[in-house]
Amino acid sequence: MSLSLEDLKGELRETYLRTEEVLSGMDAYITKLEKRIITLEGQLAAITAALYAEDEAPAPAPKIILRG
Repeated sequence: MSLSLEDLKGELRETYLRTEEVLSGMDAYITKLEKRIITLEGQLAAITAALYAEDEAPAPAPKIILRG
């Protein structure tokens, strides 16, 4: 079975379109991952700030409880 030049061109076009579709899907997924990373970085920054704020906060004054 031999393919004509037109058959080869058609297969090449089909392969090109499939490749473009896959690359487009990959681009969309990468964009989604980038947005998720930005969200996680923000959450990590908030957690880190909260942890350091606890270290810098003055300790509460000791209390003496008398029971009578």
